Amino acid sequence: MGRGVALPILIAVLLAAGCRHVPPPAAATPAAPTEQIAKPRAVPADWRARAVEARRRGVEYLVRTQLKGGCWGHFASARPEETWLEDYMAFEAYWAATTSLCCMALQGPSRDDPEAWRALSRGIDYLLTAATPARTSGDVLYDNWGHLYVVYALSVLSRDERLADRRERMVKVALREIGRLAQQQGADGGWGYYDFGFGFRHPTGMETTSFMTAAIMVAFDEARRSGIGVPDALIHDGLIAVERFRLGNGAYQYGNMPLDPMSDFNMVKGSLGRSQPCNLALWRWKRVVTKEDLRRGIVNLFTQHFFIEIGRGRPIPHEAWYHTAGYYYLFGHYYAAKVLEELDPADRATWCPVLAQTLVEGQDPGGSWLDFPMYQFGQPYGTGFALMALEVCLESEEAK
Repeated sequence: MGRGVALPILIAVLLAAGCRHVPPPAAATPAAPTEQIAKPRAVPADWRARAVEARRRGVEYLVRTQLKGGCWGHFASARPEETWLEDYMAFEAYWAATTSLCCMALQGPSRDDPEAWRALSRGIDYLLTAATPARTSGDVLYDNWGHLYVVYALSVLSRDERLADRRERMVKVALREIGRLAQQQGADGGWGYYDFGFGFRHPTGMETTSFMTAAIMVAFDEARRSGIGVPDALIHDGLIAVERFRLGNGAYQYGNMPLDPMSDFNMVKGSLGRSQPCNLALWRWKRVVTKEDLRRGIVNLFTQHFFIEIGRGRPIPHEAWYHTAGYYYLFGHYYAAKVLEELDPADRATWCPVLAQTLVEGQDPGGSWLDFPMYQFGQPYGTGFALMALEVCLESEEAK
């Protein structure tokens, strides 16, 4: 595919994925239905048993598919040009981010599953010995997904008493990755994964995205909770960037390009996945978001779920209604689970079963979850996100 085609990346990642910020022409997108789905889905009485079984199968998938070196994911694909890579370093970013998510997902199950513990231990060894992902090119900064989730994972795992002997090394690597994020913070205070047409040492910020910046702010909060230092300037400017994208209707703009709050992809239905990490980041850092804003974002997600669901699994980003893309799906549901942790028990009792059942029904026969086909990284990163979300739902139910 050519450079002019909107193409995805991780995550995000991830993980975990992304695409060029210029959406396809309006004529290429079917008209959205006018009706609004007003009620959340019905949940079976045995949703918890189904979630436990789904978690078991998901953990087995991660244990079974871990590579010899301790990481997850692979660049093999029947569609070798399915993403715009620039060069091989993009895969290093994918491995770092995907492995980080899988390690976090295995932390809970590893407490009573020896196989999960061995996989977690090998995954941590990979994160502690692998070189930091490098910037792919002047235009492409996929490595930011790797830096982000390595910081997140090692910050969380460094608090695990079973890993006390590795804490010093985990802190050292996390600080290294924070330093890399400092180098690649945009001039506007945010982070993105492209900087088209520039290629400066420090990104211009023209391609900053709300959801990557918010995810980094959440990771920095975890670092702070673990006693890992993050420069105040990074936090200050990053939070201002997230706030700038916040709209009065509860949505968050995709990013700086295009900066058009009235576009359909910046409406609530197009922002369902983005709104969760953005709300969480501002809440965690005690900024403008209130608990009612958190609740409103969750209600929007599940009462208008059709509009994020319809993008799941589509190989071309932003082709669905409201230009939603598949890689928002599990990313958004994971951060929705983290938002639910911040809400009252009554809210968790209402929405955790809905979230859990949604994930149970989206699990693949082999035990994995997939929201976007991206080489062989989509299933492990998707499974990592889904398992962590299920963990939140099950822990909430157990605490009742």
